[in-house]
Amino acid sequence: MRPDGVAVMGSDVGARPQARPFTHDLERRQRLAGEILLSPAAVAIILTSVVPLLLAFYFSLTNYSLLAPPQWVGLANYQAILRDPVFWESLRNTLSFAVSQVGIGIVVVVLVAALFNGYLFGGPVMRTIVYLPQAASYVVVALVWNLLLDPAVGPINSALMAIDWGPIYFLSDPAWAMPSIVVMSMWRNLGYFMIIVLAALKSVPSDLLEAAKMDGANAVQRFWTISLPTIRGVVAFVAITWFLGALQMFTQSYVMTRGGPVNATRTIVYLMYDEAFTNLSIGKACAMAVMLFLLVVVLSLVLRFVLRPKREVS
Repeated sequence: MRPDGVAVMGSDVGARPQARPFTHDLERRQRLAGEILLSPAAVAIILTSVVPLLLAFYFSLTNYSLLAPPQWVGLANYQAILRDPVFWESLRNTLSFAVSQVGIGIVVVVLVAALFNGYLFGGPVMRTIVYLPQAASYVVVALVWNLLLDPAVGPINSALMAIDWGPIYFLSDPAWAMPSIVVMSMWRNLGYFMIIVLAALKSVPSDLLEAAKMDGANAVQRFWTISLPTIRGVVAFVAITWFLGALQMFTQSYVMTRGGPVNATRTIVYLMYDEAFTNLSIGKACAMAVMLFLLVVVLSLVLRFVLRPKREVS
């Protein structure tokens, strides 16, 4: 019985309101619309990533030369690669390049970003100048550095000869070729990663920095004890991204040294290129691609584990 005296059926007491039929229909339509909107991107990813990866794995198990149908050989390509001393030399060169570039580059990137964050200097003009090399392709940058490092007319060797230190054959001496490419690649990528780290530094809470300043901490101490721990995750992201990209280095070596001298700058990707387009050994090149893919996956997991942010123990 309601307060106004109107009787209420017992079956209606405690009954829950039923969902409106059109609500389920609306959710179904929204889900369908989302799937339709996502399907072009999903198809593109499948066609450009998943399918090539599966084809590469299949061809890596065959003897395929583009001139004849592929013939199944099983793991013969992988066995041949593992017995090839040039492969191991290329692997060593690839890891050396990646470790050198990222190991030195990440320190330079963080220091430059800290300077541009206002500790010493750095305005929009300076940031633009540092970022400009990123706007050019690797081919253009490599050609410019070929001129800079030329032993006869290059300005770097001209300056060295002026103080009786030159000439140094940067690109034809095995001891100097890879370090030269490392420096060139670092110079080209510095601006891009500096912008990422600088954005992270801008997001550091100012009240923490002000409190440290009031406690007597100087600029270096504030950066080392507050800013750097705060942006540790961003620095880890930059290091992992940079390292995994460096493992796929090809353009610099191809343009500047052609993999030489004496295979000093031949990387895995360069060796893949030679096998595929010089020797027409597509199967062997695909086997190298699969091995590089596995190497990238393993190293990305290792780096993610090593550089993961530390959790505070409560």
